[in-house]
Amino acid sequence: MSTNQGMQELIGVVNKLQDAFSALGVPSPIDLPQIAVVGGQSAGKSSVLENFVGKDFLPRGSGIVTRRPLVLQLIHSKHGGSYYYLRTIYT
Repeated sequence: MSTNQGMQELIGVVNKLQDAFSALGVPSPIDLPQIAVVGGQSAGKSSVLENFVGKDFLPRGSGIVTRRPLVLQLIHSKHGGSYYYLRTIYT
């Protein structure tokens, strides 16, 4: 198994564990780097996230467009590129 394949499998396991802890209402014991983007309506939060990824992928429009918390995970590919995993949290 290549290092990248092992890392991808590990990321999947970590995501499932984080989801399980969240569903149980228990803080996750897995300490991973995180960035929070906070600001008022139309302050550019979505643009900040898109600049991290380097692509436009969030909806645009007038008024409130992205009204839910988002989890964005940027994953580097062994082929030199990267892709992102976006999950919407419904609360």
